[in-house]
Amino acid sequence: MRNSIPIYAILIACLLTIGCASKEMAPEREKMPDAPAVSLLLTPAEALTSGETVEFSVIGFDAGGKQTSAIGAIEWAKTGLTGMLEDGTFTPDKSAGAHAGTVTVGSGDLKATARVRIIPSLPWTEDFETIELEKIPTHWIGATGKFFVREMDGNKVLVKTPVQRGLNRSNVYLGPSTMKNYQIQVDLMGTKYKRRLPDLGLIANRYTLDMMGRHQRLQIRSWASDLRMAKQIDFPWETDVWYTMKMMVEIMDDKAVIRGKVWRTGESEPEEWTITAEDPLPNREGSPGIYGYSATEIYYDNLKVW
Repeated sequence: MRNSIPIYAILIACLLTIGCASKEMAPEREKMPDAPAVSLLLTPAEALTSGETVEFSVIGFDAGGKQTSAIGAIEWAKTGLTGMLEDGTFTPDKSAGAHAGTVTVGSGDLKATARVRIIPSLPWTEDFETIELEKIPTHWIGATGKFFVREMDGNKVLVKTPVQRGLNRSNVYLGPSTMKNYQIQVDLMGTKYKRRLPDLGLIANRYTLDMMGRHQRLQIRSWASDLRMAKQIDFPWETDVWYTMKMMVEIMDDKAVIRGKVWRTGESEPEEWTITAEDPLPNREGSPGIYGYSATEIYYDNLKVW
C-alpha cells in the first residue's frame, strides 16, 4: 500500500508558500501623513480637584472624523481660575479657596474648552460677602439663573426668586458627589405673597430636609416623587423670620439615620434634634446642598459644611 499525502496538506503548503512569496515581493508602502485637524477636543472636559494639579491632553480630528496629530502650534489660556497654567498643566492656587473656571486651548481658528472646579477639603463657610452682586459661587452646580447674591439690610445674602419659566423647585450641589460624614448648616428665611408660600431646606447624602410652607411641616425624604422612607412632623414656622437649619446623615451598619434641627436664628441651638428618620436602603454618600421651591422669594445666609 502506497503512502499518500492528504490533498488538504498540499493545499495549505501551497498557500503558505504563495503568501510568503507575495510578502517578499510586495514593496513597502510609505506612511501617509496625517490630514490636518479641523476640530479639537480637550480632555478631561470636566475636572474636579481639591488643589492637586490637573493635566490636559489635546486631541485633533480631521475632516473625516479620524484622530490626527497634525494640529500645529497651540496656545493655552484660562478664565476665572486662580493658579498657574503652563503647557497644558494647571496648578490651582490653594489660597484662593473654592472656585471654578475654564481652560482653553487654541490652534489657529480651532479652539476647545474644559471646565475646572476647585473645591478644597472641609470645613467650608460662605457668607456671600465676597460674591459679586447678581452672581453665585462659581463652583456650585444647579444655581445659575435661579439663585442670586443681593444686598439685604447692609449684608449680602443668597436669594432664590420665582422663575419666569420652568420649575420653581431646585437642588443646588456644593461639592463632589462622593462626600460623606459631614454636617451642613444654613440660615434661611421664607416670604409670603398673597397665598403663596415657599419650601426651603438643605441636602445631605441625597436626602432633603424641607421646611414646607403651605403644609407647615418639616420633612425628611430621599426623593420627592417616591416617599418610600419619608418622615414628616408638624412644624409651624413664620415668614419673614430667619431660622437656622442643621442636618447630618450617619451610616449605621445597613441603614442611614438622618437628623435635622431648626430653630430661630439668634436663639440657642436646641440639644435635641427636631426630626430623625431612618432609611433601610441608605444613600451612603452625596454632595451637600441647598433646596428651594420658590413660589415666593427665599433667602439663605451663613452657610457652613464641616
